[in-house]
Amino acid sequence: MAFKATPMLRLAAAAAFILSACSSNAFRQPSSPGEAQPASPSPSSSVLASPGASSSGSGSIDLSALTGRITFSSSTDDVWVVNADGSGLRRLTTNPANDFDPAWSPDGRKVAFRSERDGNNEVYVMNADGSRQHDVSRHPTDDWGPTWSPDGRVLWNCARELHTGFRPCVVDAAGTALHTIPADIYVECEAWSPDGTKIAFMSQEPGASGNDPDYNIYAMNADGTGITRLTDNPSDDGFPSWSPDGTQIAFASTRDDCSNSDRADCLSTGGIGPFFALYVMDADGSHQHRVTDKFAQFVDWSPDGDYLVFAPGLNFIRPNGSGLTALHVRAGEPEFPDWTA
Repeated sequence: MAFKATPMLRLAAAAAFILSACSSNAFRQPSSPGEAQPASPSPSSSVLASPGASSSGSGSIDLSALTGRITFSSSTDDVWVVNADGSGLRRLTTNPANDFDPAWSPDGRKVAFRSERDGNNEVYVMNADGSRQHDVSRHPTDDWGPTWSPDGRVLWNCARELHTGFRPCVVDAAGTALHTIPADIYVECEAWSPDGTKIAFMSQEPGASGNDPDYNIYAMNADGTGITRLTDNPSDDGFPSWSPDGTQIAFASTRDDCSNSDRADCLSTGGIGPFFALYVMDADGSHQHRVTDKFAQFVDWSPDGDYLVFAPGLNFIRPNGSGLTALHVRAGEPEFPDWTA
Protein backbone atom coordinates (compact mmCIF):
# COMPACT_ATOMS: atom_id res chain seq x y z
CA MET A 1 0.00 0.00 0.00
CA ALA A 2 1.29 3.47 -0.83
CA PHE A 3 2.28 5.70 2.04
CA LYS A 4 -0.37 8.34 2.70
CA ALA A 5 1.40 11.53 3.67
CA THR A 6 0.30 15.03 4.53
CA PRO A 7 2.10 17.95 6.13
CA MET A 8 1.41 19.01 9.70
CA LEU A 9 0.00 22.47 10.24
CA ARG A 10 0.81 23.98 13.65
CA LEU A 11 -1.56 26.82 14.49
CA ALA A 12 -0.62 29.24 17.27
CA ALA A 13 -3.16 31.94 18.09
CA ALA A 14 -0.93 33.71 20.60
CA ALA A 15 1.57 34.63 17.90
CA ALA A 16 -1.04 35.12 15.17
CA PHE A 17 0.86 33.14 12.57
CA ILE A 18 0.98 29.62 11.19
CA LEU A 19 3.96 27.40 11.88
CA SER A 20 3.58 25.09 8.93
CA ALA A 21 6.08 22.67 7.44
CA CYS A 22 6.22 20.19 4.62
CA SER A 23 6.52 16.86 6.40
CA SER A 24 5.13 13.37 6.41
CA ASN A 25 3.29 13.98 9.67
CA ALA A 26 -0.49 13.89 9.70
CA PHE A 27 -2.27 17.15 9.00
CA ARG A 28 -4.22 18.27 12.03
CA GLN A 29 -6.53 21.09 12.94
CA PRO A 30 -6.10 22.94 16.27
CA SER A 31 -7.34 20.91 19.22
CA SER A 32 -5.30 21.89 22.26
CA PRO A 33 -5.58 24.92 24.56
CA GLY A 34 -3.85 27.97 23.18
CA GLU A 35 -4.39 26.97 19.57
CA ALA A 36 -7.08 28.43 17.36
CA GLN A 37 -7.91 28.82 13.70
CA PRO A 38 -7.36 32.36 12.36
CA ALA A 39 -10.61 34.20 11.73
CA SER A 40 -12.36 33.27 8.50
CA PRO A 41 -12.84 36.02 5.92
CA SER A 42 -16.19 37.30 4.81
CA PRO A 43 -17.76 35.00 2.22
CA SER A 44 -18.41 37.82 -0.20
CA SER A 45 -15.92 38.88 -2.87
CA SER A 46 -15.15 42.57 -2.94
CA VAL A 47 -12.45 45.11 -3.53
CA LEU A 48 -10.27 45.85 -0.55
CA ALA A 49 -11.55 48.72 1.52
CA SER A 50 -8.82 51.02 2.83
CA PRO A 51 -5.76 48.78 2.51
CA GLY A 52 -3.44 49.46 5.41
CA ALA A 53 0.32 49.33 5.39
CA SER A 54 3.02 49.46 8.02
CA SER A 55 6.73 49.82 7.49
CA SER A 56 9.94 49.15 9.34
CA GLY A 57 13.40 50.55 8.69
CA SER A 58 14.63 53.05 6.15
CA GLY A 59 13.51 53.24 2.55
CA SER A 60 10.09 51.66 3.07
CA ILE A 61 8.47 50.26 -0.05
CA ASP A 62 5.80 52.35 -1.77
CA LEU A 63 3.04 49.77 -2.09
CA SER A 64 1.02 51.98 -4.42
CA ALA A 65 3.79 51.61 -7.01
CA LEU A 66 3.82 47.81 -6.95
CA THR A 67 2.39 45.99 -9.95
CA GLY A 68 1.11 42.49 -10.58
CA ARG A 69 -1.21 40.17 -8.65
CA ILE A 70 -0.64 38.06 -5.56
CA THR A 71 -2.62 34.93 -4.83
CA PHE A 72 -2.62 33.59 -1.28
CA SER A 73 -4.76 31.58 1.09
CA SER A 74 -6.42 32.80 4.25
CA SER A 75 -4.68 30.36 6.56
CA THR A 76 -6.03 27.12 5.07
CA ASP A 77 -9.59 28.38 4.54
CA ASP A 78 -9.78 29.63 0.96
CA VAL A 79 -7.75 31.03 -1.92
CA TRP A 80 -7.75 34.77 -2.62
CA VAL A 81 -6.14 37.20 -5.05
CA VAL A 82 -5.17 40.84 -4.56
CA ASN A 83 -3.29 43.37 -6.64
CA ALA A 84 0.19 43.99 -5.27
CA ASP A 85 -0.78 47.60 -4.50
CA GLY A 86 -3.56 46.35 -2.18
CA SER A 87 -6.52 46.91 -4.47
CA GLY A 88 -8.91 44.42 -6.05
CA LEU A 89 -9.17 41.83 -3.28
CA ARG A 90 -11.19 38.86 -4.44
CA ARG A 91 -12.01 35.45 -2.99
CA LEU A 92 -11.55 32.63 -5.53
CA THR A 93 -12.73 29.55 -3.61
CA THR A 94 -15.68 29.16 -1.22
CA ASN A 95 -15.71 25.41 -0.59
CA PRO A 96 -16.40 24.37 3.04
CA ALA A 97 -13.28 22.19 2.93
CA ASN A 98 -9.74 23.57 3.14
CA ASP A 99 -8.45 25.19 -0.06
CA PHE A 100 -4.96 26.69 0.19
CA ASP A 101 -1.34 26.87 -1.07
CA PRO A 102 -2.07 28.51 -4.46
CA ALA A 103 0.38 28.99 -7.34
CA TRP A 104 0.05 31.01 -10.56
CA SER A 105 0.58 29.45 -13.95
CA PRO A 106 3.40 31.11 -15.94
CA ASP A 107 0.94 33.10 -18.05
CA GLY A 108 -1.10 34.22 -15.02
CA ARG A 109 -4.31 32.72 -16.41
CA LYS A 110 -4.68 29.78 -14.01
CA VAL A 111 -4.08 28.97 -10.36
CA ALA A 112 -3.15 25.56 -8.95
CA PHE A 113 -4.00 24.94 -5.31
CA ARG A 114 -4.35 22.25 -2.68
CA SER A 115 -7.82 21.13 -1.62
CA GLU A 116 -9.22 18.70 0.94
CA ARG A 117 -12.73 18.73 -0.54
CA ASP A 118 -12.42 15.09 -1.64
CA GLY A 119 -11.54 13.76 1.81
CA ASN A 120 -7.81 13.73 1.17
CA ASN A 121 -5.32 16.22 -0.22
CA GLU A 122 -5.59 16.78 -3.97
CA VAL A 123 -4.14 19.30 -6.40
CA TYR A 124 -6.73 21.40 -8.21
CA VAL A 125 -6.46 23.94 -11.02
CA MET A 126 -8.86 26.82 -11.72
CA ASN A 127 -9.02 29.85 -13.95
CA ALA A 128 -7.66 33.11 -12.52
CA ASP A 129 -11.22 34.26 -11.78
CA GLY A 130 -11.98 31.12 -9.74
CA SER A 131 -14.01 29.35 -12.42
CA ARG A 132 -13.61 25.78 -13.72
CA GLN A 133 -12.09 24.26 -10.60
CA HIS A 134 -10.97 20.70 -11.34
CA ASP A 135 -8.86 17.99 -9.74
CA VAL A 136 -5.65 17.24 -11.68
CA SER A 137 -4.01 14.75 -9.29
CA ARG A 138 -6.91 12.31 -8.68
CA HIS A 139 -5.36 9.67 -6.44
CA PRO A 140 -6.25 8.13 -3.05
CA THR A 141 -2.82 9.02 -1.64
CA ASP A 142 -2.25 12.64 -0.70
CA ASP A 143 -1.09 15.10 -3.36
CA TRP A 144 0.00 18.62 -2.45
CA GLY A 145 2.58 21.38 -2.82
CA PRO A 146 1.52 22.54 -6.31
CA THR A 147 3.73 24.67 -8.51
CA TRP A 148 4.24 25.07 -12.27
CA SER A 149 6.85 24.37 -14.90
CA PRO A 150 7.80 27.26 -17.18
CA ASP A 151 5.93 25.56 -20.04
CA GLY A 152 2.64 25.42 -18.10
CA ARG A 153 2.56 21.97 -16.50
CA VAL A 154 1.61 21.38 -12.87
CA LEU A 155 4.22 19.90 -10.51
CA TRP A 156 3.54 18.60 -6.99
CA ASN A 157 4.61 16.15 -4.27
CA CYS A 158 3.05 12.74 -4.80
CA ALA A 159 3.29 9.53 -2.77
CA ARG A 160 1.66 7.14 -5.23
CA GLU A 161 3.29 3.72 -5.46
CA LEU A 162 5.81 4.64 -2.76
CA HIS A 163 6.12 3.06 0.68
CA THR A 164 7.57 6.23 2.17
CA GLY A 165 8.37 9.77 1.11
CA PHE A 166 7.45 11.73 -2.01
CA ARG A 167 8.57 12.22 -5.59
CA PRO A 168 7.61 14.83 -8.18
CA CYS A 169 4.52 14.28 -10.33
CA VAL A 170 3.74 16.40 -13.39
CA VAL A 171 0.56 16.78 -15.48
CA ASP A 172 -0.79 19.32 -17.92
CA ALA A 173 -3.34 21.87 -16.72
CA ALA A 174 -6.22 19.58 -17.73
CA GLY A 175 -4.89 16.79 -15.52
CA THR A 176 -3.70 14.52 -18.33
CA ALA A 177 -0.31 13.20 -19.47
CA LEU A 178 0.86 12.25 -15.97
CA HIS A 179 4.63 11.92 -15.64
CA THR A 180 6.61 11.05 -12.51
CA ILE A 181 10.17 12.32 -12.25
CA PRO A 182 12.37 9.43 -11.02
CA ALA A 183 14.36 11.35 -8.44
CA ASP A 184 16.19 8.98 -6.10
CA ILE A 185 15.69 11.19 -3.04
CA TYR A 186 12.94 12.38 -0.69
CA VAL A 187 11.37 15.35 -2.51
CA GLU A 188 9.04 18.05 -1.15
CA CYS A 189 8.01 21.63 -1.97
CA GLU A 190 9.53 21.85 -5.44
CA ALA A 191 10.26 25.02 -7.41
CA TRP A 192 11.05 24.90 -11.14
CA SER A 193 13.79 27.23 -12.36
CA PRO A 194 12.69 29.94 -14.81
CA ASP A 195 14.74 28.43 -17.65
CA GLY A 196 13.17 25.00 -17.11
CA THR A 197 16.44 23.13 -16.57
CA LYS A 198 16.44 22.73 -12.77
CA ILE A 199 14.08 21.90 -9.93
CA ALA A 200 14.89 23.08 -6.40
CA PHE A 201 13.26 21.26 -3.49
CA MET A 202 13.55 20.53 0.19
CA SER A 203 14.45 17.05 1.41
CA GLN A 204 14.28 15.55 4.87
CA GLU A 205 17.54 13.93 5.85
CA PRO A 206 17.46 10.24 6.87
CA GLY A 207 16.47 9.75 10.50
CA ALA A 208 15.26 13.33 11.01
CA SER A 209 12.17 13.79 13.18
CA GLY A 210 10.46 16.17 15.59
CA ASN A 211 8.93 19.61 15.06
CA ASP A 212 12.18 21.01 13.62
CA PRO A 213 13.50 18.12 11.50
CA ASP A 214 16.68 18.27 9.44
CA TYR A 215 15.63 19.43 5.98
CA ASN A 216 18.00 20.80 3.38
CA ILE A 217 17.52 22.39 -0.01
CA TYR A 218 18.67 20.51 -3.09
CA ALA A 219 18.55 21.11 -6.82
CA MET A 220 18.37 18.57 -9.62
CA ASN A 221 18.04 18.53 -13.36
CA ALA A 222 14.45 18.55 -14.58
CA ASP A 223 14.72 14.84 -15.43
CA GLY A 224 15.70 13.92 -11.85
CA THR A 225 19.44 13.52 -12.47
CA GLY A 226 22.33 15.58 -11.13
CA ILE A 227 21.07 15.99 -7.57
CA THR A 228 23.09 18.68 -5.76
CA ARG A 229 22.81 19.73 -2.12
CA LEU A 230 22.60 23.52 -1.73
CA THR A 231 22.31 23.90 2.05
CA ASP A 232 24.03 21.85 4.73
CA ASN A 233 22.61 22.78 8.09
CA PRO A 234 21.24 20.55 10.88
CA SER A 235 18.17 22.79 11.18
CA ASP A 236 15.21 23.07 8.80
CA ASP A 237 15.97 24.77 5.44
CA GLY A 238 13.08 24.73 2.99
CA PHE A 239 10.39 26.31 0.83
CA PRO A 240 12.72 27.43 -1.99
CA SER A 241 11.71 30.12 -4.50
CA TRP A 242 13.72 31.07 -7.61
CA SER A 243 14.36 34.67 -8.55
CA PRO A 244 12.92 35.54 -11.98
CA ASP A 245 16.38 35.59 -13.56
CA GLY A 246 17.28 32.21 -12.03
CA THR A 247 20.41 33.49 -10.27
CA GLN A 248 19.15 33.36 -6.68
CA ILE A 249 16.91 31.27 -4.42
CA ALA A 250 14.98 32.60 -1.44
CA PHE A 251 14.16 30.14 1.33
CA ALA A 252 13.16 29.81 4.98
CA SER A 253 15.46 28.49 7.69
CA THR A 254 15.29 27.69 11.39
CA ARG A 255 19.08 27.89 11.77
CA ASP A 256 18.75 31.06 13.87
CA ASP A 257 16.22 29.58 16.29
CA CYS A 258 17.67 29.52 19.81
CA SER A 259 17.42 25.71 19.85
CA ASN A 260 19.82 25.63 16.89
CA SER A 261 22.01 28.66 17.60
CA ASP A 262 23.99 29.69 20.66
CA ARG A 263 24.35 33.27 19.46
CA ALA A 264 23.22 36.00 21.84
CA ASP A 265 20.89 37.35 19.11
CA CYS A 266 19.24 34.00 18.35
CA LEU A 267 15.55 34.10 17.49
CA SER A 268 12.62 32.49 19.29
CA THR A 269 8.85 32.16 19.00
CA GLY A 270 8.57 31.78 22.76
CA GLY A 271 8.24 28.04 22.78
CA ILE A 272 5.37 27.50 20.33
CA GLY A 273 7.53 26.19 17.52
CA PRO A 274 10.76 26.84 15.62
CA PHE A 275 11.51 30.34 14.32
CA PHE A 276 11.75 30.56 10.53
CA ALA A 277 13.82 33.40 9.09
CA LEU A 278 14.03 34.51 5.46
CA TYR A 279 17.27 33.79 3.59
CA VAL A 280 18.57 34.35 0.06
CA MET A 281 21.41 32.46 -1.62
CA ASP A 282 22.94 32.21 -5.07
CA ALA A 283 21.53 29.41 -7.21
CA ASP A 284 24.61 27.26 -6.54
CA GLY A 285 24.11 27.52 -2.76
CA SER A 286 26.78 30.15 -2.15
CA HIS A 287 26.43 33.50 -0.35
CA GLN A 288 23.64 32.45 2.00
CA HIS A 289 22.47 35.45 4.00
CA ARG A 290 19.54 36.37 6.20
CA VAL A 291 17.26 39.07 4.83
CA THR A 292 15.18 39.90 7.92
CA ASP A 293 14.64 38.77 11.50
CA LYS A 294 10.86 38.91 11.08
CA PHE A 295 9.24 35.47 11.11
CA ALA A 296 9.03 34.30 7.49
CA GLN A 297 8.15 30.91 6.12
CA PHE A 298 6.59 31.15 2.66
CA VAL A 299 8.17 33.47 0.10
CA ASP A 300 7.98 34.53 -3.53
CA TRP A 301 9.65 37.11 -5.75
CA SER A 302 8.10 40.02 -7.58
CA PRO A 303 8.01 39.48 -11.36
CA ASP A 304 10.84 42.00 -11.82
CA GLY A 305 12.94 40.48 -9.02
CA ASP A 306 13.14 43.76 -7.09
CA TYR A 307 11.09 42.60 -4.10
CA LEU A 308 10.15 39.58 -2.01
CA VAL A 309 6.72 38.90 -0.50
CA PHE A 310 6.59 36.59 2.48
CA ALA A 311 4.11 35.16 4.96
CA PRO A 312 2.56 34.92 7.50
CA GLY A 313 0.78 38.08 6.42
CA LEU A 314 1.73 39.89 3.23
CA ASN A 315 5.13 41.42 3.94
CA PHE A 316 7.30 43.07 1.30
CA ILE A 317 11.05 43.50 1.48
CA ARG A 318 13.95 44.07 -0.91
CA PRO A 319 16.38 41.16 -1.36
CA ASN A 320 19.06 43.24 0.38
CA GLY A 321 16.89 43.36 3.51
CA SER A 322 15.70 46.96 3.26
CA GLY A 323 12.23 48.47 3.17
CA LEU A 324 10.21 45.96 5.19
CA THR A 325 6.57 46.94 4.65
CA ALA A 326 3.36 45.07 5.46
CA LEU A 327 0.13 45.11 3.47
CA HIS A 328 -2.96 44.46 5.57
CA VAL A 329 -5.85 42.83 3.75
CA ARG A 330 -9.25 41.80 5.06
CA ALA A 331 -8.82 38.13 4.39
CA GLY A 332 -7.91 36.47 7.68
CA GLU A 333 -4.23 35.51 8.01
CA PRO A 334 -2.57 35.43 4.57
CA GLU A 335 -0.30 32.46 3.87
CA PHE A 336 1.42 30.91 0.83
CA PRO A 337 1.77 34.08 -1.32
CA ASP A 338 2.57 33.75 -5.02
CA TRP A 339 3.21 36.81 -7.22
CA THR A 340 2.64 37.14 -10.96
CA ALA A 341 2.68 40.02 -13.43
